[in-house]
Amino acid sequence: MKQELHANRVQLSYATVLFWTSTLGIIFIIAGYLTYVLQLLPSAVSPAEVALHWHLRAAELHKVVAVPSGWDWLTQLGRGDVISYASIVYLSSVTMFCLAVIIPAFVKEKDFIYTVLTLLQVTVLLFVAAGAFSGGH
Repeated sequence: MKQELHANRVQLSYATVLFWTSTLGIIFIIAGYLTYVLQLLPSAVSPAEVALHWHLRAAELHKVVAVPSGWDWLTQLGRGDVISYASIVYLSSVTMFCLAVIIPAFVKEKDFIYTVLTLLQVTVLLFVAAGAFSGGH
């Protein structure tokens, strides 16, 4: 006997947003990678220079190479290395987008607990992305 599974509206909304944002993210990652490696835009740090310092930790790399720190990369979106980095930032934000999209569905269904939990998740992710919990690093 075959058991049928049914997804509710919230699950379908989440899955649809996840599909499109992650598909766009993969395209963005490929485009960012090719832009950087093929040097289609000028970069502050060439791929060869990154390879030379691959063994360094992030803090050490910042001392050796002029790479943006924190949210400074937003002011340098015309550079190939930053475009590549931005694609990774976008893809890591996909979960937050998906959660934000389903909040109205929970509100419409008057599901108070899931609304609050989802709002808390999005809030925590926003705080973490903003560096609020970085401990001064």
